[in-house]
Amino acid sequence: MPPITEERLIALITSRIAGNLTEAEQAELSEWAEADPANRMFLSRMGDEAALVRELERWRNIDPSEGHAKWLMFMRAGQRNKILRMGSWVAAACVLMAFVGFWLVRRESPGGQAIISQAVSASSILPGRNTAVLTLADGRQILLDSAGSGNLAVQGKTRLVKRDSGSLVYDLSASGTEEEVAYNSLSTPRSGQYQLILPDGSHIWLNNASRIRYPVAFRGKDRMVELSGEAYFEIAKNPAQPFQVKVGGMIVDVLGTSFNIMAYADEGGINTTLLTGSVRVQQGSASVQLRPDEQAQVSTAGDMKVLRNVPAEDIVSWKNGFFYFGRASLKEVMRQLARWYDVDVEYSGAVPDQEFEGKIDRNLSLSDLLQFLNKNQVHFHLERRKIIVLPS
Repeated sequence: MPPITEERLIALITSRIAGNLTEAEQAELSEWAEADPANRMFLSRMGDEAALVRELERWRNIDPSEGHAKWLMFMRAGQRNKILRMGSWVAAACVLMAFVGFWLVRRESPGGQAIISQAVSASSILPGRNTAVLTLADGRQILLDSAGSGNLAVQGKTRLVKRDSGSLVYDLSASGTEEEVAYNSLSTPRSGQYQLILPDGSHIWLNNASRIRYPVAFRGKDRMVELSGEAYFEIAKNPAQPFQVKVGGMIVDVLGTSFNIMAYADEGGINTTLLTGSVRVQQGSASVQLRPDEQAQVSTAGDMKVLRNVPAEDIVSWKNGFFYFGRASLKEVMRQLARWYDVDVEYSGAVPDQEFEGKIDRNLSLSDLLQFLNKNQVHFHLERRKIIVLPS
């Protein structure tokens, strides 16, 4: 059987979901599925209606009506999403197939044959979850994923409320004495994430292996927080009290806008990506004002440059449950996986020279995700919580 093209695979599985698959098409799809364990796993996933519903909810802002060509344009050109409702199951399936079926840029060996490595260990390492440690002004710590919902503490006139399994709210309606400004911090481990709602109504999504320090009430001429790691911000507008994010020696000045800051120590710099509004990034004597879909990159040496027309919505995909790889090197991919699955990565020999592009569900187990990477000439060996990347 000749290889099934991307478009043919989408058509076959879409017809299968719609119940319109002919006997010949069923045989064609079955033969494709039996050719590789990863193919069978993918096909099984596409038959899980509950999984499809979850994916559709996440991809409600993608317009499937113009089919696969529209999706490829969206992925490769980074154009902004259209906010449209999902159409029929058949149309929605096109989006799902594009998402799952084109998770990576395929590479071939010099001889022209794709290299399929051996299956990774069957041990299942689960993805991250909503978990964080809250440190109060007096040093007391609360593990939020084990704390019950409701009131957790009172800091001055601010009540701390765990609203649900993944968010903490600061409510200024509490009664109490006016004291000096108290500071709290929220820290996520590797394999953790959490949402924070500050007393001014600003929303912050904290990614894994990150920490944010902030006052329990904003007073004075500005609203300043300190960040390490990565966070996405949606800031409540207040021109009389500008919002500031301090990351090492860098300051981001904000009025009311949405943006992402990625400042992991092992990523070699700080990236500030603007989605809406306007921010000013200051590093030493250098400063730049960003417009939507622009990114300021500050190197570890303090040099700054600005990238324009970046896929800002994709860059914050982690907030919505996806890894995003935009022509990412293998090491960049593995750093994301290491933080989210709380694993170590080791390279045995030369690092394969590959680039990856697309989105992958962050709710997959590590073994499932490595199965996908295995189909793209990347060889792994899994030892407990260590991924050993083997040469091609």
